[in-house]
Parts: sequence; C-alpha cells; structure tokens
Amino acid sequence: MSLLEELNALGADTDDALTRFMGNSALYEKMLRKLPKVIEESPVITFAQSGDYETATSNAHALKGVTGNLSLTPLYSNYTAIVEMYRGGDNEKAMELLTQTLEIQQKFVEVIEKYI
Repeated sequence: MSLLEELNALGADTDDALTRFMGNSALYEKMLRKLPKVIEESPVITFAQSGDYETATSNAHALKGVTGNLSLTPLYSNYTAIVEMYRGGDNEKAMELLTQTLEIQQKFVEVIEKYI
C-alpha cells in the first residue's frame, strides 16, 4: 500500500487534498510530513486537562485548519466538533471526543511517519 492509500483507508480524502494542492502530490506529502510537529506544538489535551479551555480551543482550532487543508476528514470533523463543544462550554463532551480523536490522530501520524 502507498501513503495515499493508507491515508484513504483511515478516512482521508486524498483526491480532495490533491485538488487543493493542484495535483502536486510532492507538495501534499511535504505538508503531511509537517503534521506530527504541528500536533506536538499544538497540544489540546494538556490544556484541557489543566482547565485552560481557551488554549485547548485555540489549539483544537489550529488542528482543525491543518487537518482540513490536508483533507484528513475524520480529524477535521472531530476537531470541528471539539471547537464547537469548547465554545459552547460542554467541556466534558469535548474531552470524550478528544480522547477518541487522539487515537485516530495517532494512526494518521504512524502512517505518515512510516513514509518519512
């Protein structure tokens, strides 16, 4: 399996991403390689667990944007919902979804790192 095939198997829409990247798969893959570092620099759970929901929301919003641009659909959808939950004050539900999202996110990172 290739990188794109494995990402699609996890629910990504790489055709959509490649359209966004004007068919430049090398550029898309370059941006994918940056994802693990972006995730590391924008932790959500750390701030959520400490009660800093403003920073957790901000970081979730940043990850929503990055995962949306990369068409990593399950992550984008979940981070969109997490941001809405935090903004609505539903911190417990956000934490539940965040926990599930981190498991999915780890699978994406593992696939990406496999091809770096």
